Formats: sequence, structure tokens, C-alpha cells
Amino acid sequence: MELRQPIMIVCAGRSGSTMYYRLIARHRDVGWLSTWNDTVPSQVWLTLFSNLYGTRTFDKVKHSYVFPKPFSTYRFWERYLPGIARHDRPLVPEDVPDESIEPLRRTITKVLQYQGKTRFLMKVTGWARMAFFDRIFPGMVFIHLKREPIAIVSSWLKAGWLNVTGDLDSENWDWGEVPDEYREIWRDLGRGGVLSAAVKTQLDIDDIRRNVAQFPGRCYELNYEDLVVEPIEYMRETLEFCGLDWSQDFEDVINSAGIRDYSDRWKQQLPSEDADRILAFFERVAALKAPVKSKIRRPSYIKDSTESVSLPQY
Repeated sequence: MELRQPIMIVCAGRSGSTMYYRLIARHRDVGWLSTWNDTVPSQVWLTLFSNLYGTRTFDKVKHSYVFPKPFSTYRFWERYLPGIARHDRPLVPEDVPDESIEPLRRTITKVLQYQGKTRFLMKVTGWARMAFFDRIFPGMVFIHLKREPIAIVSSWLKAGWLNVTGDLDSENWDWGEVPDEYREIWRDLGRGGVLSAAVKTQLDIDDIRRNVAQFPGRCYELNYEDLVVEPIEYMRETLEFCGLDWSQDFEDVINSAGIRDYSDRWKQQLPSEDADRILAFFERVAALKAPVKSKIRRPSYIKDSTESVSLPQY
């Protein structure tokens, strides 16, 4: 069986990707790894039970902890790719063990065979790992789900299950090298865990941008804020980009998913002082990245003028 163009969702953590991932996973041609594959990564045959997720009989229980549902299966990947979940730096293609490539490709092919599917879907958050996985699955396509950075920070702070609030100047920082400019802004705005989460988010965004730039024409980008308002429109675009057909059954899945717009939830979750500092951090980082316009020497009889520069948006 040919492993044809796997699909990989990438995003900064806490971007709403689980909902998006599980919607695409309901497509009749898409196969994926489940929570069971993560719990017992050596038993690929457990993928057989993943088809239960697409059965409407189990709609009321399919999101329970013990049900086999689409998942970011880092323990499965770790079996073939040691260090896949490392925090201290982004992974590059050279980090892929040569001896792991063919066994992993064969295993994913078995996953599709067990599920009776033709396209493999996976999700990675945080460090992009796009070029890393492209070495394993050459020609794969990517979906970049973006979200307002302040909403990401707010969600991280509420989740509390990953250390994103460590002090940048201490051993409690887990997320690798921080550019001097970011560290200076962090200090200038008062330091603290809230701003550390903003730094971590920005590092994820930077790495994803670098990876996306390597794959022109192979990456579809969309905003979480648009997806939750117009899910039918953006799911249609998603399937079209991936080369998957649209059906009335799939549209019914989207309509029955109960998608809610949590775009502004950060306004209720964050104290105003914290929100102001987070926004200030991202604004100052955006100003650093704004293109610098060279000054044009004008004839003395033409009055010089200052042009406004719009800051790039994530």
C-alpha cells in the first residue's frame, strides 16, 4: 500500500487544534493514531478500534478518557524517534535516526490498513517539526492553525499542566535559547511567569514560521478565530487543500459538532494588568520583526514625510 501524502497539523500549543484534528479525523478516508496507540505503542493492531470513533452510536462517549480517539501520540513516536518531545530546542531533519525511517513508514502503512483508510493524519504542537517529519514522509502536506497569541498564553496559564512559566534567568526554564531582544522585553515589562508563557508562545510561533517558509505550496494556513465562526467554509477549504472530497455526511458531522467561539475568553480569564503586559510583549516583538524601510534621499524642495508601518500579525 502506498503511503500517499500524509497530512500534518502544526500550531503553537493551546491553539484549539484538538477540536480541528478530531473533525478532520471523521473524514471517511482519513486514518490516525489514537489514545490507545499512545498507551500501548507497540500494539499497532489496536488501531482497528479507532474506527469506533467515527460511529455515531458512540457519539455520547467518544470523548471519554478511555475511548480510542485522535491524539498527539508522543509515546508512539518516541518508540521510533527518541527525543521527539524534547523541549530544549527545535528538531531538524538530521535528528531523524536513519534506521527508523523505513520501520516507521511501514508501521504507519499498517495503521491505514487496519483502519481501511487511504490518508494518514497527525498533529504536532509547539516546536514545528515540519522539516523533521518531511524527511520521514517526503511530500507530506501541512496545515498551520494560528490563534491570537494572547489567547494561547491565557489558555496555557489556565491549563497549568506544562511548565511554561519558568524564570528565563533560572534553571526552571525548559524551552531552550531565548533571543536577547525577547529577554530584554521580558525584563522591561516586569518579568514573571505570565510573561514567560508569552515568550514560550513566541518561540513556538517563530519556529513554525521558519518551517512554513521551507514548504511553499505545501502549507495551508488558517486562523482559529475564523474557523469557529465559519466552520463549514474553512473545513471545505481544508479538505480541498488536502485533496479530500466533501460529502453530506461530513457536513453533518461539522454541523453536529457543537463548535463554540472561545476567541475572547482570555478577556475574562486574565487580569487587566496581565493582559496589558502580554499585549505589550507581543506588540514589541512585532515591532522588532517589522520590515525596516530605507530612507530615500529626496530633493530639498520635496517635504519629507513619515509613513506609518503596519505591524505583522500572527
